[in-house]
Amino acid sequence: MKKLLHIQLLPLMSGVQRFSLHLLDGLDKNEFQIWVACKPGGEFVDEVYSRGFHYISLPSFRHPISFLDLLTFVHLLGIIKKHRFDIVHTHSSKPGLFGRLAARMCSVPLIVHTSHGTAFQQDQSPLVYRFYQFVEALGNRLGHKIIFVNNSDRLFCLAKHLVSNSKAQTIYNAIPPKLQKPLSDIASLRSLPTGEIVIGSTLRFSTQKNVIILVASACQACKQAPNLRFIILGDGEHYDLCKSIVHSHKMADRILLPGWDSDVLPWLKVFHAFVLYSRWEALPYSIIEAMTSGLPVIGSDIPSLAELVDNDTGYLVPSDDDAALIKVFVDIATDFKSAFVKGKQAAQHIKQLCNYDKMVAEYRDVYLGQ
Repeated sequence: MKKLLHIQLLPLMSGVQRFSLHLLDGLDKNEFQIWVACKPGGEFVDEVYSRGFHYISLPSFRHPISFLDLLTFVHLLGIIKKHRFDIVHTHSSKPGLFGRLAARMCSVPLIVHTSHGTAFQQDQSPLVYRFYQFVEALGNRLGHKIIFVNNSDRLFCLAKHLVSNSKAQTIYNAIPPKLQKPLSDIASLRSLPTGEIVIGSTLRFSTQKNVIILVASACQACKQAPNLRFIILGDGEHYDLCKSIVHSHKMADRILLPGWDSDVLPWLKVFHAFVLYSRWEALPYSIIEAMTSGLPVIGSDIPSLAELVDNDTGYLVPSDDDAALIKVFVDIATDFKSAFVKGKQAAQHIKQLCNYDKMVAEYRDVYLGQ
């Protein structure tokens, strides 16, 4: 039996943590003894315990760069040395660097990292951008296999010589059957609406999600299309500002910001279309779930989202083009029939592209060196 450790940073149930649970749920427990390490105190830890996995607390882990990082690294070094793992699998940038370095120093036979997007982005200062590229390249040199969740990030890192071709592989995220079935059931029951058109989203109210432009554009679109409504679930640093934008436009009755809700199924039933207008993404579960439930997707025209959404399944809008975004919203509200057809095609397309059995089988092959 292989002794497998997944290293995460935060104990939240964001896409990165959900990925770990989805993957680990699909592994044969007679083949793998599963351990998970992360900062304590959140819903993710509860989910780890509920599955009977072994949990290791990393109390000094912090998201921003901190002097406690050295303590975390020493802690990881001791954990990996003590338990003699066969496989160490890291996620996100900071666990990816510290976890891979500690695993390499302990001579772990297989060190795997899943890149859920890169830490370097175009809106950073040149110095910060180059620093994060250096960290990415260093971490990739320490590991044996780097899994990208989309092709665009893999090709970019190859072109920039941040990873060798022999180590790089793309495996698309996917959702397990127990979640896919209720989403597919929602898709099968969809019909053309006769009244209001509801465009929805589940996201973090952050700069990455471009949420200020999204909310402001929604306000303008509602002024042009009387039958249009928005429901945007989530929280984050820009939540209060977005609420103020909605109130300033006197749209609180048509643009709802209910806060965070971990149960998205009831909301997806209400939505007629889904929007995610991010500045950057890896392969968001929110879009996979929305498409599986039969929703057409309005996404920003960035490479990773273009791997999921095309003209047959939704709408790709240039980043930071609020006029184009407003037009798409109004067009959908004015003539929803074409959007409805796109949603039907989205449900079929995403099942083929993001196949759960294929995802688990490909990671298993990586773990077993096949």
